[in-house]
Amino acid sequence: MRLKKILITFLMLGFISTSFAPGFSAAENRMSEEIAVSLVIDTSGSMAETDPNNLRKTAADIFVDLLSPEDYLGIVSFSTDVTEIAPMQRIGDVTNKQAIKDTLAPIVNVDGNTNYQLALHAAERQLDSFTEKDVQKVIIFLTDGVPEPDYGKREDAAFMSAYMDTLWQTTAQIGLKNYPIYALGFGTADQTVLQRIASDTGGEAKFIGSPSEIAVNYFDVLRTLKNRQAFLNEIFNVAEGNSIPFQIDKYTSQVTLVVKNDTPGAEIVVRSKIVEDFSDEVVIQKNENYTVITMNQEKDELAGEWELLVTGTGAIQVFGDKDLFLNARLMEPTANTQHPVNEPLEIAAAINGDLSEQMTVEALISKNGTPDAKPLILEKKGDLYYVSYTEVNQIGTYKIDIGIKDQNVLVTNATADIVVQELPVLKTDFYNAGNIYKVTESQKVTGYLEMRGNRVTGSQDVSINNFTLVQNYSDGRQEFYPLFDNQDEASGDILAGDGLFTTIVPFQAEGDMTTFLVVEGIYRGEAFTLKKIVGQHMVVSYGEIIGKLPETLLIGRPGGKVAIPVHLENHSGRSETVFLDVQSELGTLVKNEITLQPNEIYAGEVTLDIAKDVSVATHDLQITLAAKDPLTSIQSNMDGKVKILSGMSLFLKRTKDFFIANGSWLGFILMLPILFVFIGRILYAVFVEKKMDRPGYLFYRKLINNDAFEERNTFIFPKESPRVIISLGKDNPNADLNIGDAESECNLVFTVTETKQKWKSIAGYRAFLKSDSPYNIMLESLAPSIFQMYDEIYIKKEIFDKDTFVAGGYEFHYQATAQEYVQEDSAKNLLEGKW
Repeated sequence: MRLKKILITFLMLGFISTSFAPGFSAAENRMSEEIAVSLVIDTSGSMAETDPNNLRKTAADIFVDLLSPEDYLGIVSFSTDVTEIAPMQRIGDVTNKQAIKDTLAPIVNVDGNTNYQLALHAAERQLDSFTEKDVQKVIIFLTDGVPEPDYGKREDAAFMSAYMDTLWQTTAQIGLKNYPIYALGFGTADQTVLQRIASDTGGEAKFIGSPSEIAVNYFDVLRTLKNRQAFLNEIFNVAEGNSIPFQIDKYTSQVTLVVKNDTPGAEIVVRSKIVEDFSDEVVIQKNENYTVITMNQEKDELAGEWELLVTGTGAIQVFGDKDLFLNARLMEPTANTQHPVNEPLEIAAAINGDLSEQMTVEALISKNGTPDAKPLILEKKGDLYYVSYTEVNQIGTYKIDIGIKDQNVLVTNATADIVVQELPVLKTDFYNAGNIYKVTESQKVTGYLEMRGNRVTGSQDVSINNFTLVQNYSDGRQEFYPLFDNQDEASGDILAGDGLFTTIVPFQAEGDMTTFLVVEGIYRGEAFTLKKIVGQHMVVSYGEIIGKLPETLLIGRPGGKVAIPVHLENHSGRSETVFLDVQSELGTLVKNEITLQPNEIYAGEVTLDIAKDVSVATHDLQITLAAKDPLTSIQSNMDGKVKILSGMSLFLKRTKDFFIANGSWLGFILMLPILFVFIGRILYAVFVEKKMDRPGYLFYRKLINNDAFEERNTFIFPKESPRVIISLGKDNPNADLNIGDAESECNLVFTVTETKQKWKSIAGYRAFLKSDSPYNIMLESLAPSIFQMYDEIYIKKEIFDKDTFVAGGYEFHYQATAQEYVQEDSAKNLLEGKW
């Protein structure tokens, strides 16, 4: 990026801060609570009057104690010149904290002028030297005066104008690096200048009544940076003793308390009404003028009612914060930004911690102090929670309050105020989010402003000072590209004055980024700034495609087709299209275009249409590979051989190859019918011929009260007897079996015929599956008698193996073999408790 272009856009882009883009790229979604602070303290001569008791030193000591061991701190003092009191370093343990506090002694010595520019430049260098990733960098700037590098030239307008221009260039440069400045002013501090410093860098300006409030404001700033929740801020005079109650709930991971006392000798004690032993979870650091208490819990071991006991004399100030297991942070919109009326407001929040199923993320919008009736529910998309608010129908101040609720309990929240005005709307054609570019590629970007549906060309009370595209890389890099409406070929603009601003964005290094458009201008005499997130993008290396052919001899015939196996590897971060070709004398490829996804390995086939006039011989096969993207390199080894045979020779070869490759399977298939017949004959011998010894067995017993039985009797069908008669109730000399004590007279005639078996093997399988029998038996009851089978009345019916029927008060059971029935009947008797 050329330095001149950067300087042109400094004044407009200074407002870009850490809150400008967090949450929209992979690295920034982390919501880190670790911070690197450059603490800048004014030691100019005016401090002797505004802070005679050196309360800035006490406040700085408290600030050091409040930082976490994993945080970083550097300290700079300034007046006419700048002194680095402590280089940027990790806070570490209590011993290192004390070593840092010992370096603060020089800040009580005051003298000289108030050189803001040198002080902020020194803080910038401190943060530049810090290279740890995923740590939020910030400047805290304490002063009691106005920018005044040379007391003798304070009335020199030209000198002061040039000095202020240099100061604003410095703050703009700090803002471009995402180092927000939190300015604390007291005494005669110029509020306008401090507000400009904060807004240029995306920080915040605070103005305090006296130096005694410095520590409280340090506490407030750390609350914002560390995403803590305030719960206590009291000032009182100690009498005989004061008790301050507070509560720790299950959502709290750490409680931080600071007790500041004007009179030395105060005693501070914390006490629980429930927890008995908390010595390992509570740490108390006592100093002459203040006490810092930290209370940590892993789960809920400290949950309950607590009290802070204070004894001593004089004024006491107590303030406390809570760190939570769950944190919500508003990522969009950025606090204190401007937004066009009637333009939907996109809200995004980052959540640190795990939400349970009953928890929700809600946004409550207040317009000019009046909250909406219902909150909006944010839905998770990727790493963030989103919702779109469309009722942006009033001009004024909108407060966005993001909260995590556990059913009806508010666990934590985060707020931001924005100003809704009648402003133009920022539009762009660059919405191809997710696009992947290669190093050295470029993209033309067009943007414009729209007012009431019409493009702004300068005649709608709108003037545009700067129009810039910002790229925030996930590793912290930033690039800035001004957009122009000047018919400049270098920026890609076609027509000057048409309201379309363009630029050519080169992609010079790998990485993923979030892209913004930022516009600064004046509408109806008032300055405005607008920004729009236009997408997330990735820049990858050039990429490489590797092509191979398996080592195999391909066979074909003139005018035929042959499938060629190919192996392709896409070593690229984006999709690649490749074209394949073959020497013309062999023929043409049917499918010669293949698209590969990022890092895909492709194993497939392409079809070669063989030329009709190609000679019958073995030919060298050479497939060429080319990428559609000229930036993609090709590494190809796709050489092979194709053997061209005549039609008959090809058929014979393929037939031979088939039998060689599948001989064992063909033999097995041919053996299947033989095996089928052989097994069927074995089954026939076991299950059919065995049953043909006799038609079967008839087991019978008398029914008593329709459910109790006498002992079972057995009748064996005679061998080779086509007709069997059983007489019930009377003696029949022609009967094979007479049963005299039947309830009624009945003659049962069994006609037995042998089943004709055409295929004995089939009969064997059917007998094995119990679906066939070697005999057909027809049962007939001679008039006027009947028999009952399965609740149906019959006089004639074919019976089968294991059929049961009732006649003349007797139950009969037919079975082909006796043994199975004996086993089943024994099991049945055993289950019914019979012997």
